[in-house]
Amino acid sequence: MYSGSERGREKAGAEVSRESLWKVSDQGERLAELTSDDPELKEAPLRRDVRSLGHVLGRTLKEQAGVGLFEKVENLRRLTTEQREASLWLGAATAPPRGAAVESDLMTQVGELISRLTVAEVYQITKAFAVYFELINLAETNHRKRRRRARTLNAELPALPGTFRGTLARLRDSGLGWEAVLEMLREIEVTPVFTAHPTEVARRTVLFKRRRIAARLERLDRLPVSDEEALAAEEEMAREVTALWQTDETRRRQPTVTDEIKMGLDYYPAVLIETLPDVYAELAGAFNETFELELRPHQLPCVISMGSWIGGDRDGNPYVTPETTRAALSMARQTILDHYIGATD
Repeated sequence: MYSGSERGREKAGAEVSRESLWKVSDQGERLAELTSDDPELKEAPLRRDVRSLGHVLGRTLKEQAGVGLFEKVENLRRLTTEQREASLWLGAATAPPRGAAVESDLMTQVGELISRLTVAEVYQITKAFAVYFELINLAETNHRKRRRRARTLNAELPALPGTFRGTLARLRDSGLGWEAVLEMLREIEVTPVFTAHPTEVARRTVLFKRRRIAARLERLDRLPVSDEEALAAEEEMAREVTALWQTDETRRRQPTVTDEIKMGLDYYPAVLIETLPDVYAELAGAFNETFELELRPHQLPCVISMGSWIGGDRDGNPYVTPETTRAALSMARQTILDHYIGATD
């Protein structure tokens, strides 16, 4: 997953490649990237993450599948990228006269490359691109979180529409006082419900690996970052990418109801228990900033509650029995107890 120039740097030595990843040469410049609202500068961390994850995956492919497969992946990526650029040229006013011929020739080369592949190579190449796009999705998600944090650091910037701060500012500007807004909040109840029919085809082990990679990307934004920390994060990332490559993406058997219960409950300690207090803290902070108050999160009304059908949905599934529902309730109870026990240790 390299460009031609990047492949040249890779051949120059692994150490050069290492230094081109997440190492910070200028902490002040890195901080400016994280906080700037300049369109070019603020995208630099995303470009670095995408480039670096591509390097990590490229090394993984060489180690796990061989240089031959890596070169086939790179050739296919290069040809399809050039084909896409040729297609964009065709739609431009300044399209080159031979644009259509160039595009057709590139697709012919793609077809010839694919026709020479074995079934095993097709599987591996498909998986290589699937893992690559998984990594890019993680990088883009982390960048959205990064930009959201940057937005909160600059009070002079207008609040984003749809955020707590932006919505409360609109209500204030319409003439409502904080008491009226708080009273309106008491009439709101949001109940996210976990369904008994998971649309997530990825296995739990794959989800765990994705979360660990995402956590390491986010940790690299915490400045200052020493050379040792950057290298350690890269090595951890490489291990997770290698493990992701070695893991089957989909299940070999249909999930049981117990599997569905476990998958649903995974989100409680990993996401909900940590996130919900932050939601109330952010809402209280938005109230305080907008209306110049000193509200505490516990003074806000309870507007979020969780629901679940998993283990209790009577939609004709013969495997959902009263015993299954009791097991789901018991497992949910144990999840909450485990959290409180761990918090008081």
